[in-house]
Amino acid sequence: MKKPVPNSHLNDLESYKGGKSKVDGIEIFFKLSSNENPFGPSKLVSNAYIDALNDITVYPDPSNNDLIQKLSDFYSLVPDKIICGCGSDEILHLLARAYLGGNDEAIVSENCFAVYPLAIKASGARVVRAKEINFKTQIQSILDLTNNATKMVFIANPNNPTGTMISYNDIIELQSKLPSNVLLVIDEAYAEYVKDENYKNYFELVNNNSNVIITRTFSKVYGLAGLRVGWAYCPKEVIEVLNRLRIPFSVNSSAQKVAIAALNDQKHVSDSVKHNAIWLSIMEEKFKGLGFNVTASDCNFLLIEAGSNLNFSAEEIYEFLCSKGLIVRQMKEYNLSDYLRITIGTEEANKLVISSLEELLK
Repeated sequence: MKKPVPNSHLNDLESYKGGKSKVDGIEIFFKLSSNENPFGPSKLVSNAYIDALNDITVYPDPSNNDLIQKLSDFYSLVPDKIICGCGSDEILHLLARAYLGGNDEAIVSENCFAVYPLAIKASGARVVRAKEINFKTQIQSILDLTNNATKMVFIANPNNPTGTMISYNDIIELQSKLPSNVLLVIDEAYAEYVKDENYKNYFELVNNNSNVIITRTFSKVYGLAGLRVGWAYCPKEVIEVLNRLRIPFSVNSSAQKVAIAALNDQKHVSDSVKHNAIWLSIMEEKFKGLGFNVTASDCNFLLIEAGSNLNFSAEEIYEFLCSKGLIVRQMKEYNLSDYLRITIGTEEANKLVISSLEELLK
């Protein structure tokens, strides 16, 4: 008997693996595996969520008009160039589906966010990885790999899982040298955490060019990972294409209303960013003192390498931390088996990470 057969390019596609959420036998734990805001949502956001329950029997606004207008006002953007999605992941997948096919290539950085290769492969296109130096995206590496088959370039700035970032001028150079028919997708999921006072976002690049797309999310500093709200700033013609592909009502009514409330509570954002900056510095120093190789980060996490100078592998350190109620992220799926990624948590969680590692290594 014959069976339905999926497209052949899906045979080798592996599903995305998120950070672990629990450990067998451990009832009380700190989840430091998914780069979530350890403070969760603010009181203003919680109240908005409770209020939104009154409308859950009604279909949400499929055009996300109120949220788009709020984003437009907050960032001084053209509303017709904003699209919202079920997390920025939905938008990344839609972009790949819309602009890539079986004979195309899309370039990503060597240690890029896992969703980009998944989206590219799901479209049937080929993933091309550009070499990094010290975990940092190299513009020239990307340009050297660009050819007639190249249709898209995905860059996270700052990057997950490395925490590194490239300069505004590097992005400008990359865009200016890419062929005009190649879409440059810049994922700014962690933009709010960037410490550099000279940091600039790339929204103006969208206004001035037809091949640049910026994606943002409410999952990180805004603490709304569970509601799945993302958005992108795109050329109008890209918005039109994505709207044809997007499923109706992909951003639920509660998510739309709560995201607006989150934008209204910038004190919560500011407090979260300050806490992160303080503890990012403390933990980087502590980890280095314990013998880890630590990648400098502009995000809300640190990528650390066990290295040959320690008596324990990353796997052994991971298991020990789990036994202490600390769930961090293994990097095996990123082909970084000697590494762990640790989200900056609450003060209590951060101190427990430090004391646990001191106990193990000293």
